[in-house]
Parts: sequence; structure tokens; C-alpha cells
Amino acid sequence: MNDNLLRVANLYATGLQDVLKRRDHWLEQYVALRDHLKEIATYLNTNALYKQGFYVDTLHAFNEDINGTSSKLPSVSFRSGEMPMLVTFRNSMGEKRSFQEEGFHISFNPTITGQVLVLLESHQSDLNKTPLPVNTLAIIDDTAELTTDVIDALIARGMEAAFYTSFTGMAAPTKRTGSEEEPLTPRNPIGFKRYETTEKIK
Repeated sequence: MNDNLLRVANLYATGLQDVLKRRDHWLEQYVALRDHLKEIATYLNTNALYKQGFYVDTLHAFNEDINGTSSKLPSVSFRSGEMPMLVTFRNSMGEKRSFQEEGFHISFNPTITGQVLVLLESHQSDLNKTPLPVNTLAIIDDTAELTTDVIDALIARGMEAAFYTSFTGMAAPTKRTGSEEEPLTPRNPIGFKRYETTEKIK
């Protein structure tokens, strides 16, 4: 028999060992990640000038077919709270409606391969008709790379990108690096239909 056939067949065993090693390492590392994110949230909740609130959630992979979760694939999410958009509509019946902007989410999600995807879900509101896409901030092959410095840098980069999708940051100029302008973060226009009133201006 050709030894090359056996070598190729054994790639599956090597690949499986790599996947299991990455998954096991994540099960150890995600607790330290969660605790550090809680420290960040506490620091920001104490010191930030605007208090929309920062939170840390632990989630688990979910299978809709059986409504079951997997304890071996936990994810950790750092998110901000809702922000009032400070605009209110009223109608002739006295009803009124105000709008809130949903907070951003930066999530650390293990994949079936044992890698960890760091994803940013931007701010959304009912005034945004088209949801913004989820952005990939990083793909972590080895969770030992998730040092506190790396975590801090990922959260800072994700928060800044999220800011430009918020109504508070849509009109803010993006910063420039050297002579090259950074790629623009996708922005949804927030606009309103116009209603012609019958009221006369005196």
C-alpha cells in the first residue's frame, strides 16, 4: 500500500486533536476573559461621562431543532445598554412615541473548529431601516493570544467602530492614519418622512 494514503488519512486524527485541544483551552480561557471584561465594564460604568451602561453576558451555543444548548461552546459578550435618541413624535390623539438605540455587542464566539471569532454587532434602532452587517474584529487561532492587552485593544477598536454607527457618532469625522484615510464604517442614514401641516405660521 502507498504510505502517502495513510499519511493523508491520518490528517483527520491530527486535525481532530488540534480541534479538541483548542476547545479545551477555550473552556479554561473564557473564564479569565469574562472576568477581565467585567473589570472593563465596571471601570467604564464608574468613569465614563455618559452612563448608557456596560454589561458582560455568558451565552451557550443553541440548537433550535431540540431547543438544546452545548456547555462545551460558551461565548462571552461585552455590550452597551440602550440609549434614548431624544426625539419624540406626537399625534392628534395625544399618543407619543420615543426612540431608543440598541447598544453594540462585541462577542467572543467559539466555532466548531475551536477557533474564536470576535464579532461586532453595531448600534441599531427602529429608525435604521437596513440593519448593519456583523463585522469580524479578529479570528483567534490560539486562545493563549487573548492576553489582557489584546482584549483591551479589541474592545477599544470595537467600541470606536460602534461609535460611528451610533446616532451620536454618525456625523463625526473618522480619524486618519498617516496619509491614508481609514475605511469608512458603514453608516445608515437616519431620516424621517415629511408631513405637510395645515397649520398657518403667524
